[in-house]
Amino acid sequence: MKKYLYVLSGVVVAFFASTGINATTVPTDMYVEPGSHSCVVTWNDEDNSAWNLRYRLYAEEPEVELLSTVSGTDYTYSSTGYYEIVLPAPWGGTNVRGGLNSIIYFRNNYNNDGSYGNITYTVPEGYTNAVFTMKITTATTSDGSGNLAVSTPQTAAVNHHFSIGETYAWAVVVSSGQKITITTTDNNFSPDIAVLEVYKGDATSMKMRAQDWTYVNNLNKTEYTIEDLELATEYEVQVQAIGSDGTLSDWCRPDVFMTLDEEPFVPTVHILGEIDDQAWSPSDGTKMQYDPENELYTATVHIEADRTFGFTTELDDNGDMGGWNYILPFRFGPENIGDEELRLTDELIGKPLTLSWENFSDVRALKTGDYEITLSLEQNYVIIGMLEPAYQLGDVNKDGVVSISDVSALINALLAGNEDVETDHYNPAAAEMNGDSKVTIADVSYLISYLLSTTPE
Repeated sequence: MKKYLYVLSGVVVAFFASTGINATTVPTDMYVEPGSHSCVVTWNDEDNSAWNLRYRLYAEEPEVELLSTVSGTDYTYSSTGYYEIVLPAPWGGTNVRGGLNSIIYFRNNYNNDGSYGNITYTVPEGYTNAVFTMKITTATTSDGSGNLAVSTPQTAAVNHHFSIGETYAWAVVVSSGQKITITTTDNNFSPDIAVLEVYKGDATSMKMRAQDWTYVNNLNKTEYTIEDLELATEYEVQVQAIGSDGTLSDWCRPDVFMTLDEEPFVPTVHILGEIDDQAWSPSDGTKMQYDPENELYTATVHIEADRTFGFTTELDDNGDMGGWNYILPFRFGPENIGDEELRLTDELIGKPLTLSWENFSDVRALKTGDYEITLSLEQNYVIIGMLEPAYQLGDVNKDGVVSISDVSALINALLAGNEDVETDHYNPAAAEMNGDSKVTIADVSYLISYLLSTTPE
C-alpha cells in the first residue's frame, strides 16, 4: 500500500504532533564495550548531529507480589490542615496523621507528651517465617527527609535516612498475625510519606529500578565513555537523537551490560641504570607514570653525560612469556643489533626507537641534561627527548645575566669546596661550561672566554 505525504505549511508538523509520530529518527546499532570502571558506548545515526544519553543501575524485576498499598493522596480532603487518620486494615498505627500535601506521617513524642507513634502492617494468614518487603517513598515536600526504621519480631530495626522524594525498601522475616512496624528516631514527627507498599518476597532490588537515570545531554559525537562505574555490576544505557529543529526521538532499545570484575593488569615500568645513582635493580630507579587513555608511560629525569640507562617492567601472573607462577621483573631497552649499547646522538633524540625484549641495549647519554622519556608497551617504542634547561648557561649567580660577577661566584665556590652545592645564589649546572659533567677551574676559563667572545649590546 502506498503512503502519500502532502506538504503544506505547518501541516506535517501538526500531523506528527496529533498522531504521536516522532519525526526525529532513533539512533541504531548501539554497542557497549565494558571496562572495569567504565564503558564505551557507540551508535549509528546518519540523520542527526546531536544526541542525549542516559544510564542507570540495572536489576531484573524480582518475582514478588504486591499485597497492599497506602497512598498519601487518599487523605487530601481536609481543608483545615492535618488531622488524625485511621489506616485501613491490615494497616494500623499510633498517632498517625494525614491531610494537605497528600502525605501520611506519625507523631513521635509530640510536645514531649511521651507518646510515640508508628505505622504497622499485620501479615495475613498462611505465612511462617516468610520474607516480606516494606517499601516507602517519602514526599517531595520540605519535610520529606528524615529517619525511618522497619522491624518485625524476627528482624531487628534497620534505620534509613531518607532524602526528599526517595524510595527505599527493607526485606524482613515475619509470620502470619505479626506486625511489620515502622518507627522513627526523629523528634516530634516522622518524615512525610507519600506511598507505603508491602510485597510478598524480596523486592529490595526494585529500588534500583526506581533509581533516577543519569543523563548526558547534547553530545556531538556518536561515541561516549561512561566513567566511575562499579566493578562487576549490571547497568543499562539508552541513546536518543536531537533533531535539527530541537525535537527529540524516542529512546533506543536499552542495552544491558556488566562491567568487568577486575582491574586490567598494568605493568610497572622503571628507568634504571647509572642515572641519579640508580642500581640495576628491578624496583629501583624512576617509576614512569602511566596514562591509560593514551596507553603511554612518561617520566622526566636528569642524566649526566656518559651515563647509561634502560627499563624494566613486570609480567602478569602466568602470562604469555612462559607461564611463570610469579611476577617476573623483565629488563628491556631499544633494539640496537650488533652493538652493546645505543649512543643517544642528536639524530636519535626525539625520534621513536624500537623496543626489544630480547636483543635490548642500554642507552648512553652523550649530553648532560633533563630528558623527557615517553614509552609505549602497546606500540613497542620509546622516544627520548631533551628538555631545554630552565637556566642560562654561565648564569652562575642566578641574577638573570651572564657577567663578570658569575666568574667571581664560580671562583668563590671552588675556593670554598662547594662547587657542586646549589644555593639561592649559585647554580652548579650553569657553572658546568665545558660539558665534562664536573665543575672545575677549567670552567672558569670557559666562562671568561665566553664573556670575551660576547659583544655587549
